[in-house]
Amino acid sequence: MTPPHVEWPTIAVAVAIAGGLGAVLTWHEHLPTIAVVVALALLSGWYGSLQHEVIHGHPTPWPVVNTALASVPIGLVVRFADYRRTHLDHHAAPDLTDPDTDPESFYVSPQRWARAGPLERALLIACSTLAGRLILGPLVVTAGQCRREARAIRAGQAGRVFGHVATVIVVLAVVRTASVPVWVYVLGAGWGGLAVVLLRSYPEHRAVADGSRSAVVRSNLAGRLLFLNNNLHHTHHAQPGLAWYALPAAHERRGDDAAVRAGAGWYRGYGEVARRHLFRPFDDLDWRLASRTDVVENGAVETIR
Repeated sequence: MTPPHVEWPTIAVAVAIAGGLGAVLTWHEHLPTIAVVVALALLSGWYGSLQHEVIHGHPTPWPVVNTALASVPIGLVVRFADYRRTHLDHHAAPDLTDPDTDPESFYVSPQRWARAGPLERALLIACSTLAGRLILGPLVVTAGQCRREARAIRAGQAGRVFGHVATVIVVLAVVRTASVPVWVYVLGAGWGGLAVVLLRSYPEHRAVADGSRSAVVRSNLAGRLLFLNNNLHHTHHAQPGLAWYALPAAHERRGDDAAVRAGAGWYRGYGEVARRHLFRPFDDLDWRLASRTDVVENGAVETIR
């Protein structure tokens, strides 16, 4: 569903991302390499937030224009059409967080957990901590995308795969024309950008037995803008067609802070998420166990172990 008019705040975000990337590519030689990497990571992650808005029909009444705004593979790895399909399936999932029906679930089915060997279990547990999600998560996402591309080729859909590869090559050609080392761009926009997106998604959903399975993370202005208010995730799932800049008022009007405290959890900010889960698993990975026994502690859900 598209809006009846152009949503200029979202257009401004798109312009700011493009301008920021242009500035980094133009003046990177005057910046420390770490500053270039961080800037690319933040801009790529911000672009992921813009893509999320486009998936939900924003910011213009013209779908072709919206898709054009979100289809450039700035982050290199994920094809926008794949992200759109899986995210819409996520919203349509009859049982949110169930790995058999929710394509964005980070839980695993009891059957998969039983089949997993020691190395796979260690990887799954590591990625259920915030540190593991940010460091190893981008590699896991990349491996998953490669598997999807391989299945598409086997299914006779090689054209879409080669189209994505071609646009990635164009992006990297622009990067090289600007004399930015490819490894710097890959590290920043690719790895770092995915890490920013994974930071946002890390606490978004929890497989609680009762209450909302969508959480709320309060954040400062910078975090709210970076994630386009998607940190108010319970409100987003309740009204998925609402533009990002309208979410805070809707959140307060609905009283959604109270709604999530007995469910997926309420956090004071991403600092609290890190304090709780930097090296501690977020939940039981076995979805059946995670959704069975939970209690609320200090306003955020903690699993009984």
